[in-house]
Amino acid sequence: MKESFLHLVWQQQLLETTKMTTSQQEPIKIHQKGVLNTLQGPDFSNALIEINNQKWAGNIEIHVKSSDWYAHKHQEDKNYQNVILHVVYDHDVEVFDQYSNPIPTLELKGLIFPLVIENYHQLMNTPHQWIFCEASFKNVDSFVLKHWLERVYVERLERKTKEVEAVFGITGNDWEATLFLTMAKYFGGNLNGTFFMDAFAQVDFATIRKTLVNKTASSLLFGLVGLLEDEEIEDSYYQNLRKEFAYQKQKYQLQNLTFPKLHFYGCRPQNFPTIRLAQLIAFYETYTSVFVRFLNMGTEVDTYKQLFDITMELYWQMHYNFDKSSKKSPKKISKSFVDLLLINVVVPVLFLHKKTKGEDATNLLELMYQIPAEKNTIVEKFKQIGAEFNSALETQALLTLKKEYCNKERCTECTIGITCVQT
Repeated sequence: MKESFLHLVWQQQLLETTKMTTSQQEPIKIHQKGVLNTLQGPDFSNALIEINNQKWAGNIEIHVKSSDWYAHKHQEDKNYQNVILHVVYDHDVEVFDQYSNPIPTLELKGLIFPLVIENYHQLMNTPHQWIFCEASFKNVDSFVLKHWLERVYVERLERKTKEVEAVFGITGNDWEATLFLTMAKYFGGNLNGTFFMDAFAQVDFATIRKTLVNKTASSLLFGLVGLLEDEEIEDSYYQNLRKEFAYQKQKYQLQNLTFPKLHFYGCRPQNFPTIRLAQLIAFYETYTSVFVRFLNMGTEVDTYKQLFDITMELYWQMHYNFDKSSKKSPKKISKSFVDLLLINVVVPVLFLHKKTKGEDATNLLELMYQIPAEKNTIVEKFKQIGAEFNSALETQALLTLKKEYCNKERCTECTIGITCVQT
C-alpha cells in the first residue's frame, strides 16, 4: 500500500463514505475533501468536514499508518497544527495535537471499494516489460487520453520555458536576444549548442543585431565561437573574415573573450557547426526582427516553415568547412530540423511571452498539433502498446509521460492510471 494510492482514494472518494467514522466512532461527513497540496505541508488543504454534527475547516493529512505522523515528525512542524482529520489505512496509534488533544482519525481499511484495491494491485504488480499500464493503454477513451496528453504537454512546456526564462534574464529582458540565443543553442545541437549560446552571450545583442543588419555577422559570430583563430588557413574568404573580426573586436571593444573548442567529430557533415552557424546567420540576415515576426504569424505552421526556406551563402554551398571545397549543394535547413526549432525554440519562447503578458496560449497548442509526430524509441514503444498519435504535441507529451510519470511510478497521479484503477 502506497500513500499516493490513498491520495487517489481520498481525492476521488473511492470508498464507502456513508460508513466513515473516527477511531472514536464519531460519524464523519465530507462537505469539501480539500485541494491536493504538492508542496510542503498537509496533503489536502481547505477541507470542510463534519464530525459528530460539528463542522471543521482546515487541512487533511494522509498516511499509510497513524504512526507515520511521528515517523515524519509532524508533531514538531507548525504546518500541521491545523489538521482537522488524519486519514490512514491502518490506525495503529493515537495521534495528538500540540495541546495533547487526539486528532480525529479515519481508518480506510475496510472502507475502500474492493474493486479499486484489486485494480490497483493488478496495475502495480502485474509483470510488465516497459510500463505498468501497457496492457490497458489502448483501452483508454480517446477523448480522455487527448485531454490528458494536452495537460502533460503543458507541464513539459512549463519546464522548457524555465530554461528560456533564465536566458531572458541574462539578456536584460530582451525578447529578440532571448530568441536568438535560444535559437543558437539548438542550431549548435547536442554537441555545440551550449558553446554557441555562451559564446554569443558574451556580446551585447545590440552589437550582434548591427552586424546582422549590415551583413557582417559572419565574421563576428564565426569569430566568437573560435573558428577564426587559425592563421595558417590561406582561404581568401576565411582571411577576410579574420580581418573583419579583428576590426570588430576593436570597434565594439570586445575584450576578455573566451573561445570554445567546437566538436566536429560525431557530427554528420550537414550538422557541422560551420554549416549550422552559416544557416543561422543566413536566416537572421534575411529576417532581422525575428521575434516580432513570429509574434504576429498566427497558427498556420506552414507560414513559419516558409521563413526557414532560406538560401545559403555561395561559399557554404561549396564547403562544409573552411578551406575544404566540396560538391555544390544548397544545404537547406531540413524540414525535420525546422520542426525541432518550432518545438524547442519558437513555441517555448512565445509561450513564455504570453505567460508574462497574461495572454491565452491556446493558439500555440494548435500550432503543435500541426507539427508531425516525432520518431524515437519511446514514441515507437507507445505505438507498439496501442497509442495512436499524429502530432508533435502528442509525442512530446508521451516523452514526459514516460519520464515523469511511468518511470517514477506516479500511476495514481496519471489519468491513464486512475482510469485503470477506477474501472
